Amino acid sequence: MLNSFTPPSTSIVDRLRHRAEHLGSQVAFTFLVDGEDEEIKLTYEQLDKRCQAIAAELQARGMEGERALLLFPPGLDFIAAFFGCLYAGVIAVPAYPPRRNRNMVRIQAIAEDAQAKVALTISDVFDRMVPMFEETPKLKTIEWISTDKVEDNLAAKWNQPRITAETLAFLQYTSGSTGTPKGVMLNHGNMMHNSALISYAFETTRSVRACFWLPMYHDMGLIGGVLQPMQIGQPNVLMSPMAFLQQPYRWLRAISKYQCNVSGGPNFAYELCVQKITPEQREKLDLSSWELAFNGAEPVKPETLDRFAKTFEPCGFRREAFYPCYGMAEATLIISGGMKKSPPVIQAVDGYSLDQHQVVDADPDDDGARLIVGCGNTLPDQRILIVDPETFTKRQPDEVGEVWVQGPSIAKGYWRNEEATEAIFNAYTSDTQEGPFLRTGDLGFMQAKGELFITGRLKDMIIVRGVNRYPQDIEQTVTQCHDLLDGMTAAAVMAEVADKERLIIVAEAPRAKRKDLTDIIAAIRREVAIEHEVSVDGVALIRRGSIPKTSSGKIQRHACREHFLTHTLPVLERWVAWDEVQVSEEIQRVKLRRAQLEAARADAEGLAVSDPMVRQRTVQMVIDKIREIAKDRGRQIEPDTDILELDLDSLERMEIIASIEDHYGARFPDDILPSMRTVAQVADCIEIYLATDEMLPTSSGEIPQEMYGFSALPEYRQVRQISEQLGDLGLPNPYFQVLDSATSATAIVDGKEVINFAGYNYLGLADHAEVKKAAIQAIETLGVSTSGSRLISGERALHRDLESELAKFIGVQSSMLMSGGHAANETTIGHLLRTGDLIVHDSMAHSSIITGANLSGARRRPYPHNDWRELDEILHDIRKDYRRVLIVAEGIYGMEGDVCPLPQLVEIRNRHKTWLMVNEAHSLGTLGKTGRGVCEHFGIDPNQIDIWIGTLSKAFGSSGGYVAGSHELVDYLKHTASGFVYSAGLSPPATAAALAGLRQLEQNPGWVTKLQQNADLVRELAKKAGLNIGGSDKSPIVPIIVGDSMMTMILAQKLLADGVNARPLTYPAVEESAARLRLFVNAHHTKDQIRQTINKLAALWSKLQRENHASAG
Repeated sequence: MLNSFTPPSTSIVDRLRHRAEHLGSQVAFTFLVDGEDEEIKLTYEQLDKRCQAIAAELQARGMEGERALLLFPPGLDFIAAFFGCLYAGVIAVPAYPPRRNRNMVRIQAIAEDAQAKVALTISDVFDRMVPMFEETPKLKTIEWISTDKVEDNLAAKWNQPRITAETLAFLQYTSGSTGTPKGVMLNHGNMMHNSALISYAFETTRSVRACFWLPMYHDMGLIGGVLQPMQIGQPNVLMSPMAFLQQPYRWLRAISKYQCNVSGGPNFAYELCVQKITPEQREKLDLSSWELAFNGAEPVKPETLDRFAKTFEPCGFRREAFYPCYGMAEATLIISGGMKKSPPVIQAVDGYSLDQHQVVDADPDDDGARLIVGCGNTLPDQRILIVDPETFTKRQPDEVGEVWVQGPSIAKGYWRNEEATEAIFNAYTSDTQEGPFLRTGDLGFMQAKGELFITGRLKDMIIVRGVNRYPQDIEQTVTQCHDLLDGMTAAAVMAEVADKERLIIVAEAPRAKRKDLTDIIAAIRREVAIEHEVSVDGVALIRRGSIPKTSSGKIQRHACREHFLTHTLPVLERWVAWDEVQVSEEIQRVKLRRAQLEAARADAEGLAVSDPMVRQRTVQMVIDKIREIAKDRGRQIEPDTDILELDLDSLERMEIIASIEDHYGARFPDDILPSMRTVAQVADCIEIYLATDEMLPTSSGEIPQEMYGFSALPEYRQVRQISEQLGDLGLPNPYFQVLDSATSATAIVDGKEVINFAGYNYLGLADHAEVKKAAIQAIETLGVSTSGSRLISGERALHRDLESELAKFIGVQSSMLMSGGHAANETTIGHLLRTGDLIVHDSMAHSSIITGANLSGARRRPYPHNDWRELDEILHDIRKDYRRVLIVAEGIYGMEGDVCPLPQLVEIRNRHKTWLMVNEAHSLGTLGKTGRGVCEHFGIDPNQIDIWIGTLSKAFGSSGGYVAGSHELVDYLKHTASGFVYSAGLSPPATAAALAGLRQLEQNPGWVTKLQQNADLVRELAKKAGLNIGGSDKSPIVPIIVGDSMMTMILAQKLLADGVNARPLTYPAVEESAARLRLFVNAHHTKDQIRQTINKLAALWSKLQRENHASAG
């Protein structure tokens, strides 16, 4: 039975109704009409009645399940309409009504994308909008409701719809492109969870009073200023954003007057208060009640925090009240935040290194040091990763990457936009296959202690006063604002100049006869301000055709920004709103910092400091490399020659890059390749990316212990931390389990025989009498070790026999033995490919495949798991840019237990003229009628696959690995691959055991059938028991997905105590939501053992869930 202190958490509607029932007469919202003294108040009881009346009106019109556009000025009418939509089961679509000087194109674009059937507003706004309908005729087809004309007595006709946590509540259209608006789909569960996160982070209670001026149609104003107070049951004071912008004093006066505890806004709001509030006004303020001053929605500047604190400390403001945080609409609102009353974390880093995506600590007083404000830690139920945005691999704490987020607050995607939803909301890491994550598009890094720092945007979003604008929208306005700009190209960028983020416009202009182009600049400033409500701070009109672009014609906004700041554009006319002298000094300081770093590097490498010969040699080397490829086309090449004008095709350009990379033994980052158009630019990139900055001495001249002491290694400390956490929880380490017997259908663990699903001895050959006998005979005849490389020290007949019979069994010409499957993958990939080649692999590929690809120097690109269509599209787009291309797949994927789409991969291999490599570690001996693997399973000629890789430790009951394929492939690798040439031959007992195991398999194909039947039985029983087996199909690997690392380890421990051995696989090996037990099925498992295992597993899992639910409740 719920009481007033335990409100329901099922939906927003249930929560608000509970508030109305138990806090009916309490004021929920106070709106300051004039921003000062004129108040309008709304109690929970009044709000509930208005919501019911509006909902009844919507229901009467048959709008349940439809979308409703909300076009309200700031005020309480919006709040009633928003909740009224939720009461009616209508999906709310908040927007802002157009002003008299603005058209309605964006509103129409949102209405069309959302497929809105009704629009809610008030009479005054509707009357003003009617004349504008001529611009947007489609808005005429929408039903319009003026909520101020809806009578309260309609509330009696309201019927509460069925609403759950999964019910879609509203679409949050993010500030962005007019042409392609994207509506974030947020359900009741998202909002309830994020409100709970804010309550946790802000430590709010019902006694807390908040004050908000932020727009209610945006996430921070709506979630933070409307939903969050209702969630807690706290009173909230509201005012119009315009009231604040006109007089920032009103905001702080309201905090002072109502003694509010929580308030905040974007960084610019604090800066505005410092600039606009007079000393006389400050004397009237009492800010002693302000306990939490959140700062988010745009970069938090340490100097702003310092200026605001110093200015308003005499008013009672406390510096520790600052609360920098991070969030976005796609995550409902908040993503990270700190501890209340703890001062902000500010870190000084080297700015030049940060531009190279490296985090290097610096003294705050150093030239080039950059101060960054932390945005707090990961909040409960949420998870944050820093990921390389190109390779999708996880970054280290000292590296900058894209911020990825996972948790219950993450939205379900974008409305009617599956492509964008898949790209943004369904990201997986390529190295650990963790996911799905939300890609925020923000760049940042995390300290070892978990503090998140945001350093920039992955894309070129324009962020002004916390509101996002797409550069292409502003650029379109620029090219349409003056006749002479029609058909020209423009770039809109943000640049930090003189401690302020400024909007810069770079636009091409024709060579006009007149010299004065100031009217064009005036038109740009005027039209951008009218259309986008932002001020332009700088304009450069440049020669037609000279704006920096990629080879595919895309505008290089980053290059435009840099050239504008360094005065390296071919300018026809230039205007800026700041002091150019001061900025010039800043540029010189940046150049000096770079020169100091380069001098330090040169000194460390024994070069002459500032030696112009170094630069000259670099430029000449680039010219020589280009001439090697371009031949006669490169005869007239100079440092400023545009390489794209040499008529080189994409493959020739890649060959030049590969040759330079080979010369330096390093690689350019993929994202800078398009920017290297001239010889001088290539030389610049060589100095920045291929030189050894990591060899620079530290500023103190001392090497930190973590650089040379294993006990201080961050990676080792992380391993120890996991072990210590297990110990603190009273759990044994689930890894390195000691076994006292061979592992087959059963095993002896701690002196007790248990049913064993923890080893991949699939056919039971590791303990077969004939296999053991063969190994013993080999030891007696040939000894334990080969004691040398087969190439140099000789080989045994056993090696040749096994290689011959293995090739025949697979169905190819030849094979070669390796020390292990891991080594086979690394050696083969690393040896066959190099810089200038491409490796395309499944996103769930084994780590040895990733390692081999990285060692090769080739470009590596993952494709979504088993998505052969995406693979085909990738190769269609970029195959021509590379020399050799290798597709890598696995017969059976060891993590998921599913089979690769081999027929489609073969067809793609043939059409795009690539190599195809298949890792059969888990599929040879387990798939197909006679165990000949994935080819037999699909009925495909094995010779259609170029490279076969596998292990001898699974189905064959031995150890070691192999490579198989054509005579030419094997002969080449045997004579040149270092992993074979410089490695001891496979030991005689392992070779003999594998050979005996292979022969036993050929004589007893029924074992394969029995294995497959056992695996099918495990899957069938697990599904019936309600266990989640993921994508397992046709394989002896059956995951039991638990979705929680700690629960997975507890389940494994309890299962072992109950007589079944199955090992856990937890984060970070898999994403937290995919934590699992893996069952490796054996041909010798009996049906009774399988039934016992599934019954025990289902019972224990059910019990754990009940216990966990009870403790959580």
